Amino acid sequence: GRSVGLLARGLASGRGAGMATRQLTAAIIAVLMSWQSAESLRLNPTRATATGADSKSPARAAGERPPIYCNRAVNLGRMEATGFDMDHTLAQYKAAPFDALAYNGAIAKLVELGYPQEILAFRSDITRYQRGLVIDRARGNILKMDRHKYVKVAHHGLSEMGAEERKELYDRQRPSFNPPDFANIDTAFLLVDVCLYCQLVDLKDASPELLPHRSYAQLYSDVRRAVDLCHCDGVIKDPVMADPAKYIDADPEMAGMLDRIRSAGQRPFLVTNSAWEYTEAVMSFLLGADAAAFGHADWTGFFDVIIVGARKPAFLLDANLPIFRVRPDGALLNLENAEFSSPASVTKVLAAGKIFQGGTYNHLHKLVGLSSFDRLLYVGDHMYSDVLRAKRTLGWRTMLVVPELEQESAINFENPQLREAIADARDELLELEEELAQLELMQQEAATHAGGGRGGERLSTGEAVEQQAVLGAALGAKKLELAEHVLAYHRKFHPAWGQLFKTGYQNSRFAQQVEDYACLYAARASHLAFYSPRTRFHTIVDVMPHDRNERA
Repeated sequence: GRSVGLLARGLASGRGAGMATRQLTAAIIAVLMSWQSAESLRLNPTRATATGADSKSPARAAGERPPIYCNRAVNLGRMEATGFDMDHTLAQYKAAPFDALAYNGAIAKLVELGYPQEILAFRSDITRYQRGLVIDRARGNILKMDRHKYVKVAHHGLSEMGAEERKELYDRQRPSFNPPDFANIDTAFLLVDVCLYCQLVDLKDASPELLPHRSYAQLYSDVRRAVDLCHCDGVIKDPVMADPAKYIDADPEMAGMLDRIRSAGQRPFLVTNSAWEYTEAVMSFLLGADAAAFGHADWTGFFDVIIVGARKPAFLLDANLPIFRVRPDGALLNLENAEFSSPASVTKVLAAGKIFQGGTYNHLHKLVGLSSFDRLLYVGDHMYSDVLRAKRTLGWRTMLVVPELEQESAINFENPQLREAIADARDELLELEEELAQLELMQQEAATHAGGGRGGERLSTGEAVEQQAVLGAALGAKKLELAEHVLAYHRKFHPAWGQLFKTGYQNSRFAQQVEDYACLYAARASHLAFYSPRTRFHTIVDVMPHDRNERA
């Protein structure tokens, strides 16, 4: 800690930074460079202390637990209930075949809505995009922002925007970036939307006669409608139910995780927006084969409460939505007159069946016997519908599933030399800036006080101009070198958008939301299987720039 503080002070002063940096490890360089900054920006906060020493490689050794990262201290032993979303949380979809269902289905729907036959030639390119992006619906632009909501990368349709145009639109005018004019790509489901939308924007620009009377905003609305129809009418779900192994990754840790949660006295529950028929098929694939080994007749035995068709985020916001019981044949029974007012009445409700549709957080709290909102942990993948609203509105403990973490951690581990080159270039840049600033200060003092500059130093006007020119040229060259290194590093993560959690030297807007609303985050929900249900997750101490100087 003291070494980091001393180096931080050196960077602030511009003296001694380069030598000190080269003596530190690549991990500390990463901290100071804000690449995986735990102390300075808290991008990747520490794992729980219970995890022990960090692995030297993202590829786990035998017996090593996969990481769960902690933004906000969580004592699992205090949880009375632990719940899960299904889609992209317990059920991790195989991206290529699953996204193809939505993409191809949406194009067919758009043609039915009157779009030209030319769009049938479109080809899916979902990997061109990443979560955390924002769609400017009115302008046909896709944006990546830093944590301060400054747009650092922008594309119009399929083409990257120049810096001047980007700054003119988003820096000088500073829009709100809020709905309905802007749409957040905060779940993997929406990557199909942004891919198809950008292709339509490009088509509209190239051949406006093919899409007359359709604004960029209308294009997005139509894409959203088409994809939603695919989710509703079976275009996506029927193939998955027919052959779940083709579209969903099996997870051998899931059954043991749920069993340990219940054994610890916590009530496991499932809350999903998917309908019962689809939930039954997906969860049977994930847990059905393990049910007998854990003493259950089927997968539902792993949960104390199951709520389908939850309509999140409304489930988390509206306390007056109706709840229905799902009967064994799939039919619904309205529970409008059911009593939830006492433990005895809730026991009676559950005795008749634990599978429900709809309802609200109030019903859930009573069904699991919750005594306090902060004694419930909910695990989901959707930033808004699962995590943000659960944390901001209800105060639940939250865990966000971020599958991209596995790839990002691997890339970060594989490129220590490039990260160190960036650190060295930035150190040298800071030193040059400090030298130039000192030279300018000396000139100002010399002009004000005829006796000379600071410490009696004095340069002739010619010498000062010459030194300024030399330092200015060196500074410009170093900026170019640093920019090249940074661009090369970011392109290793994604050729267009870079690192999911970073935008330049700043946390990305997505990373900021993770920090603000996810108490915990991990690549998979089943990482919880590797931790005792009594684990205490501890975060790091918050550190501001002035704290580092004081600690040094």
